[in-house]
Amino acid sequence: MINNNFNFELVTNVVSGVNSINDVYQFLYEKDYKKVGLILDKKLYENSNYIKFFFKQFKKKKILKKIYYFSGTEEPTYQHLDIVTNEFKKKGYHKFDCFVAIGGGSAIDFAKGVATLLKNSGSGLKYRGFPKNLKPSIPVIAIPSTTGTGTELAYNAVFIDSESKKKLGINTKNNYPVLSILDPKVPANSPKNVILNSSLGALIRSIDTMFNKKSNKISKIFSENSFKLLFNNLPKVLKKRNNLESWSSMQWGAYFSIAALLNSSQGPAGPIAYYLSTNYKIPQGLGYAIAGICFFKRNHEKGYHEYSKLFDLIEKKPKKKILSKKEKSKFVIDSLLKILQNNKLTLKNSNIPENHDKKILAFITKTLNKNSSNNIVISKRSTNPVILSKKDLIIIIRKILKK
Repeated sequence: MINNNFNFELVTNVVSGVNSINDVYQFLYEKDYKKVGLILDKKLYENSNYIKFFFKQFKKKKILKKIYYFSGTEEPTYQHLDIVTNEFKKKGYHKFDCFVAIGGGSAIDFAKGVATLLKNSGSGLKYRGFPKNLKPSIPVIAIPSTTGTGTELAYNAVFIDSESKKKLGINTKNNYPVLSILDPKVPANSPKNVILNSSLGALIRSIDTMFNKKSNKISKIFSENSFKLLFNNLPKVLKKRNNLESWSSMQWGAYFSIAALLNSSQGPAGPIAYYLSTNYKIPQGLGYAIAGICFFKRNHEKGYHEYSKLFDLIEKKPKKKILSKKEKSKFVIDSLLKILQNNKLTLKNSNIPENHDKKILAFITKTLNKNSSNNIVISKRSTNPVILSKKDLIIIIRKILKK
């Protein structure tokens, strides 16, 4: 069932193509920005000659007034955000015209947070959730080095409260980047685990947004194209890292998946990925991928075979010409499971206590359906296309933890 009553919004201007990172200069010139800060992912800089060359050229520009190396390997904390922002304010960086952020989702989110706090008083925690009456942030240009988080398109900026250990976002339209640059050379040198964790998260998101009850005609188009681009090109970039055509397809696939999410919704795998990430430091993309596939499989087992619609989008298919809807759906899910198996992606060694399946069940019950009955956890009101009981959820959660 597709929702026919909807609003659809995309805000950020996007530039794409090989060497398009250099288009940042023209944009800064046209906007007449005189004072620019650069927030650069330290690991990306150390491992990419392409970024090193860009950085060398950028340093020659008189408009570049500050360089900050982001060195976080996980989501940044509100406490660290406050420390850096206060230092920036003391040095007058609140007068900057723009920040350029180069890196993964955490580095870009950090830039968004800095850009917001430099123009608004108080700590970052003050603005968690959906704050109102904010002063406009300093504009941010996002140049992503991963194909998964979608922060280059989104209004979210995710941070962790180091005291409560909760992951809470600063969600405001002020966070939309004024420009996103999708240069396929930027992610091309990423480590395999980074590619898999981020890209699989986007791939599962494309399926999640396509089949949940809040999808609409436009979001569905984005979801379909996202799946097609990500599923078919992920093996190609893993095999040949400098396949720039496939990298460009991956970038647009990730872009389409977040465009679909921003204008529809995610399914129950999202909250589980959040729980695993927050409590066990499991990469959110990996947790989302494993949880999502387990939900898809259970939905299929309970008679939901709409995943068959993805069959025709896959380049490498069985030679058998006539397949039933059920067979096509099973092939899609088995193909997703093979990606996990072939790349040895698992949570078995994540030190999650065996009895935590009940804690995860309690969390997802509270998160997804506060008014549920004792037996039905995922009801007709949920975005999941299938009604699931607590028994179903326990089966799914145990499969997730054993994957």
